[in-house]
Amino acid sequence: MKMSVFLTATTALTLYAAQTIAADTPARRPPSHTVVLYSQNSNFGQGIVSDNFSSAMSSYDAIGADDFVVPAHQTWQITEADVTGTYVSGPGPASSVVVTFWSGVFPQRIAQHGADTFPLSCTDNAGSFACTLPLSSRGRPLVRLRGGSAGKRFWLSVVANCDFTTCGQWEWTTNTTVHDGEAEWKNAGEGWHTPCGTGWGTLRACFNLPPTDLAFTLIGYAKGS
Repeated sequence: MKMSVFLTATTALTLYAAQTIAADTPARRPPSHTVVLYSQNSNFGQGIVSDNFSSAMSSYDAIGADDFVVPAHQTWQITEADVTGTYVSGPGPASSVVVTFWSGVFPQRIAQHGADTFPLSCTDNAGSFACTLPLSSRGRPLVRLRGGSAGKRFWLSVVANCDFTTCGQWEWTTNTTVHDGEAEWKNAGEGWHTPCGTGWGTLRACFNLPPTDLAFTLIGYAKGS
């Protein structure tokens, strides 16, 4: 069957997310109203595959990630991550969606000590996902990212569990305006035969695109230190 690494998106709704788990610590409950902490869900361009296929097609498994900065002296408690995307070569839906928060200059390690990632059942609007991240037993968001004294860079990766034979292929829609660093991508199995394989590379390096980001929004609470 014919598969594409990316294609131009004709429409782009938003919405998506998933999560990371961190050890809970006693603290006050968050405010009752969430706010948009960060958004680059605009300027929609092409779609980049970010999909876990079946085991028979694991060489095509790929992952996209993009960065954001938590400002100095702030802690972001994230309750939702919304991502714009689309299905290609199939109708969907994905069986689940996996989101991970990473830290570092490049996506290289889980953002929080003891954190993990989980597949979630998310609201699926034709490939644009909306997921509510879990709370602790005290009602606090489990995803808590600290900016420290100088601000800190984190990365969000989003992967759909979408079997090509029944679901097709999920693509994360790009944002043609770069915010902070360019979006990154890798295909460890090298099935796509791009310059990006086992290591991370920018979308520009992987697909010969102009400098490019990915479309997502983070929602939750911001707390000053």
